[in-house]
Amino acid sequence: MRVYATPADLQDWIGQDKPLPANAAGLLRSASLLVEAATITAVYDTDADGKPTASAVADAFRDATTAQAAMWSAAGIDPAGGGVASSAPVSSKKLGSGAISYDTSVNASVTAFEARRAATTTLCMEAWLILQQVGLV
Repeated sequence: MRVYATPADLQDWIGQDKPLPANAAGLLRSASLLVEAATITAVYDTDADGKPTASAVADAFRDATTAQAAMWSAAGIDPAGGGVASSAPVSSKKLGSGAISYDTSVNASVTAFEARRAATTTLCMEAWLILQQVGLV
């Protein structure tokens, strides 16, 4: 399996001031699969391992992979879990005297679940645009 970015690349992408996700390697592995799927019909030169050799294309693969992994991390989505949330979505918050309400209605839970599941199988807009800029999608 080809992985197009390293945890160090992801750290550079999200910024040195933010902690690297504990599941960074898994996020990058899953993001690499999505990037490959999105570029399946693209034509570009590769090395013996199947990775792009042109620097602009290799950079786009790396950047799209890190953008996807960063989006998942920021949204609290682990594609290995299929996007399944471990708790109901928050419906309201209160600061004074602290209070959090969770929306456990069927519609909210189903909508949130479907959105999270879709996010695990769909390339985010930023990653798509990165690939588009070099003609890969």
